[in-house]
Parts: sequence; C-alpha cells; structure tokens
Amino acid sequence: MNYKSFQDKLTFIIIPEANGSVVRVKLSRGALWGAIFALLLLVGTSGAIYLQHMHSAASVYLRTTELSGKKSQLEQDLKHKNATIEQLKNEIHTLSKQAAEVGTKVEEMKRLEQDLQKLAPEAKKSGNPVSAAPPNEAADLAAGGVGGPAIAVTAEQVRELASVTGQKYASLQTEMHALESRFRESKKQLLEKQERVHQIPSLWPTLSRIVTSPYGYRKDPFTSKLSFHKGIDIAGKLNDPVYAAANGVVHSVGYDKLHGHNIVIEHVSGLRTWYMHLNRTDVHKGDRVAKGQPIGKLGTTGRSTGPHLHYEVLHNGKSTDPGPYLPAHTRKE
Repeated sequence: MNYKSFQDKLTFIIIPEANGSVVRVKLSRGALWGAIFALLLLVGTSGAIYLQHMHSAASVYLRTTELSGKKSQLEQDLKHKNATIEQLKNEIHTLSKQAAEVGTKVEEMKRLEQDLQKLAPEAKKSGNPVSAAPPNEAADLAAGGVGGPAIAVTAEQVRELASVTGQKYASLQTEMHALESRFRESKKQLLEKQERVHQIPSLWPTLSRIVTSPYGYRKDPFTSKLSFHKGIDIAGKLNDPVYAAANGVVHSVGYDKLHGHNIVIEHVSGLRTWYMHLNRTDVHKGDRVAKGQPIGKLGTTGRSTGPHLHYEVLHNGKSTDPGPYLPAHTRKE
C-alpha cells in the first residue's frame, strides 16, 4: 500500500429514519486507520488499567482477609489472656486471704507460745538441732551469687503454681488449726496444773525462816511436860506480814485463848493451813486468797510466850508435818 492509497477518500453515508436528511462523511484511509488505531490503543490502555486495578483490588482483598484473620486470632488470644488474667487475679485474691488467715493464726500461736512460756518459765525451749551455719558464716554465704538461664513462664504454669500454692496454704491452715488446738489443750492443762500447784502450800508464810519449835514431840514451854506440837513455830517481829501459803478460800477467822487470832484456809485435796497467834487478821470467812497474799500480822495473842507464828498444815483434818511443804529457797516463789 503506497502513500496515495492513504489519501484516498472514503465516503460513509448515514441514512436516518424516514423524512430525515442523509449524512455523508468523507474520511481518508489514513484518518480511518488512525481512528481505528487510536480506538484500539484506548481500549488496550483501558484494559491494562482495569487489569492493574483488579490486581490491586485482589491484593488489597487478600491482604484485608489476612489481616482480618490475624485480627480475629489476636482478639481470641486477647480474650483468652484476659480470662486467664481474671482467673489469676481471683486465685491471687484467694491466696492473699489465705495468707492473711495464716498470718492471724501465726500471731495467735505466738501469743499462745508466750502464754505457755509464762505458765512454764522453768521449761527450757526445745529446738530441733538442725545443721546451721554460724551467723557470720551465714551472712557471708548470703552474699554469694545467683544465676541460671531465664526461662519464660507460661500462663498455664502460673495457674498451676497458684493452684499448688493454694493447696499448700490449705494444708498449712489445717496443720495450724491442729497445732492451735494442741497449744490450747496444753495451755489448759498447764493452767490446771499451775492452779493445782498454787493450791498446794509451798512457801514460807513469814519473812523469817527461824523455826523456834519444830513439828513433833517437845517439852511444853508452859508446863515443861512432854507434849506433841502439831505445827511449827516461826519467830518474827511484831506486826510482820503473814502470807497465805497457797491459793484457797478462807475457811474460818476467829479468836480464842489458846490460838489467839487465827485463820484457817481451805486448799485442794483436803489440805488446810492454819495461822495462829496473829496480832491482826486482814481477811474474812469466804474470801478467796492468792498464794503469797498478806492475810494478817504476826503477833503473840493466845497461848504464846512471844511474837511468833504457829503454822500448821492439816490433811483430811489431821495435822501433818509442814516441813515438806516449806521450800529451801526464798519465801516467795
């Protein structure tokens, strides 16, 4: 095809509907081919742009789908972790309550221990002889190093730890309840024993420990005849205090020409103590008296040659030697 053929005219006749004018369009071959080429170029370009757009849209869709999946997974993980955190919070709260209860029980046991030590001050503290480093050596050892790999702890492990700790706390509480019960029973027994001990005469009823006339047979100070002395005479100064030899209840307070002002105190196990020749009595019948409590003043009333205390111990109504009831140490315990 030569150049002239591109210049050849082509006539296009457009025939409208009836009564319309016929339209004639003349185009050269070159213009027609140019128009066709332009149209093809436009269609090709539009197609390429559309394909690019579709590719981009598909990529965005895939990316969005992927992100949506990850988001959903993250939301599920977050929800699971939140649930785990709440569970751990509840378990930690429970452990904190248990720890507070344990602390309370420990304080109660400390008070019980102090009470037991007060009740039995002579008892030596018993300890389990475990192998322990001396204080200085322990301080040196405490300054040593630590190490090891850092291993992450999972939520499951934390839950397991909380569960095990809770079980240990529960077990510890059970043991402490049992220990507290034993402590209370021991305290009760010690109190009962202490009360029994306090109700048994076991101290000197006077400041003085000078016995002028022992228990048993003697020459009567007034008749010089052999007689039986049912108690002991303890020398002292006029108006020296006279003390109750044990806890008890005042059985009688009276005066007669033989015993002078006198007091009888009832104790346990059929024991009574009798205090005679007092210058003054400071208690009344029915009074509860404590061991070592002042009950009167030393004197010389009744059948007496001078200031002293006639001290007598009776068991089931019969006089007995007060010697075994008098301690070798100082008067007051």
